[in-house]
Amino acid sequence: MSEMDKNGYQATILYVVCHMGLIFFLYPSDMFSGMDMGHWIGISISYALHAAALYMYMKGLKWAAQRNVVEMFRSTGKYLAWILLLPAFFYFGIAIIVTLRAYSEMLTLVFLSTTPLWAVQLLLIAIGFLMAWQGMSSMARTGVLLVVLFMFPILFVLCLGFQNVDWYYLLPVIDPEQTLHFLAKPDFLVSLFVYAGGSFFLGLLPPSIHISIKKMMLGCLLLLPMFFLSVYLPLLTFGQATAELYQFPMLMTIDTVNITWLLFDRITIFFLLSLMAFALLYLGVTLWVLVTLTKEAIPKIPKIYLLIVLTAGLFAISLAIPNWNSLKNLQVWIIPLRMYIFLVLPLITFLIGWRHKHKANRATEVT
Repeated sequence: MSEMDKNGYQATILYVVCHMGLIFFLYPSDMFSGMDMGHWIGISISYALHAAALYMYMKGLKWAAQRNVVEMFRSTGKYLAWILLLPAFFYFGIAIIVTLRAYSEMLTLVFLSTTPLWAVQLLLIAIGFLMAWQGMSSMARTGVLLVVLFMFPILFVLCLGFQNVDWYYLLPVIDPEQTLHFLAKPDFLVSLFVYAGGSFFLGLLPPSIHISIKKMMLGCLLLLPMFFLSVYLPLLTFGQATAELYQFPMLMTIDTVNITWLLFDRITIFFLLSLMAFALLYLGVTLWVLVTLTKEAIPKIPKIYLLIVLTAGLFAISLAIPNWNSLKNLQVWIIPLRMYIFLVLPLITFLIGWRHKHKANRATEVT
């Protein structure tokens, strides 16, 4: 076991990488559709809820001291465990379909305009399949490698993104008549996609990969500026009225950057490929979560067969989505599942963990 596994760095890096792969693509457009001004309020509220849910989830796992979240839920009763985990299974399946389709559309839009969409989707799901097949330890090491290779280029491009900002668009910082009605808007609730599901895998990690709550919360803190940049860079470049018209506002922002001395003709390709590596790891991790949950339910079937069936099924469903509007509708339909994964599941984990701790303390007092 490497020093990195023991210190909890690998789990933290994996968590950060999975979120980085999602933040800059779908999140900004959902935020612009969900809010007209005072975006920082929406980001702060959803981020604070995510940080609280992440802390509760990890605290519950630590208290229960079980090998994984499935065993922990089984302690409440076999059937209840699957009733609680079935929504998670469906949610992750749909999350893969949405990610696969959205990212394929984006790659086709930016630099594969003549490639059929199904071919791009096949390539992405094949890479995700290979990652999931290699297992979590392999993906954790890949996460470290991706951070070393791509984090600096991404930060470099984000800094260059300030080239065309107009600080006037920052005003008004807050609307005097600002209400919290946006919290019930479907577009705002769809934007929570970026928070839900990027940390559930922590409850299924093998014993060789340790979790440090302190390092995980630090990783969560490092993501905060990324959430703000993903929304405010397009906002300060185009203004709300224009930014909300774009399918991928962040890509359009990077496209406006004009640099003559860089090796790449378009800096967008540089940025997109760097983040695509992170998104592929997210696909791999989510596929692995699905297979792990299925294996726990059907232990007799070898993992590789389950992985092949799940991958083929998800690929077929993603092909069946006719257009972008259908994809948007699918994201709206799964809002209840998203809220369950985002807030309810971490709370249940926390309560089961607290019950275990309480029982252990009572047992110690008796002896």
